[in-house]
Amino acid sequence: MSRSLAILFFLSFLFQSCNDGDIIITTFNFDDAELKTCGSAGNYVFYKVNPDAQESLSLKLNLGQSIYNEPGEVIHNLNGSNILVNYRTYDGLLGNNYFCSNIPPTSPNVTVDYIATSGTAVVTVSFRIEDNDGVPQEFEFEGDTDGDGLPDIYDFDDDGDNVPTARELNLEDTTDDDPKTNPKDTDLDGIPDFLDKNDDGDLVITRFEDENMNMDPTDDKTDPMVGPDYLNPAVENTYEVKTSLLHKFQIYKTVQITLKNLVLVRGDEQIIIETLNMGTIQDVEIQNKEFTPASL
Repeated sequence: MSRSLAILFFLSFLFQSCNDGDIIITTFNFDDAELKTCGSAGNYVFYKVNPDAQESLSLKLNLGQSIYNEPGEVIHNLNGSNILVNYRTYDGLLGNNYFCSNIPPTSPNVTVDYIATSGTAVVTVSFRIEDNDGVPQEFEFEGDTDGDGLPDIYDFDDDGDNVPTARELNLEDTTDDDPKTNPKDTDLDGIPDFLDKNDDGDLVITRFEDENMNMDPTDDKTDPMVGPDYLNPAVENTYEVKTSLLHKFQIYKTVQITLKNLVLVRGDEQIIIETLNMGTIQDVEIQNKEFTPASL
């Protein structure tokens, strides 16, 4: 616990406690405690437990909708009912399902219970997209290279040629993580193969150089000594493949909880905290998506 927080507790109990009973000293130290969550969509509990001091800090968010639908920061005003912060101490250790049980546990008993009467809960959600194309998200084109309705960050075939992006990268180059550094560029037109709809620069786009029409131009080789037809400018046979591969991607969601201007009240006692970072949960929700681009 920081010195300022310790002073804050001392002052809050010394000057804001008006009863004549015993003052219960608390640690309010959750620095080493892991932020955890449970609940269903729209009805969440975020909590931290300090087992050494037998104390907990929890945030209840009963919003009626998922907080993970969109990335960004949302500020929720604490109201003591459906958006509620509790600080509690107990007369025993908490079980693993204390906050997640459908039926409230009968033990341990709550010995001290503070409820926030004001303040805000800042919920920040971030998305990490994994389209399994070998291109780190920070280097993906922000738009939709092939115009198939799926932005490149979600698209494992960025140029829509039915050759997955991962198969068109220069994996031998380890200069950096940017695939546009020393890329494969078969026709030397300045456009990397993974963004080029016509890799060999002949008169036939890559996806149409698919003789067996199985949506895989890599296995069609008129001249095996040269390689696939889509990389051989001497071969210009055309097969109009109108369909595209099924695209699968995952959205990994992370949440960070920060409490601000928190006023916790128990009778005449108050605990005032300006900012408290409850913590972060990585990959709190993983969403699997599928998409098949419309036929040409």
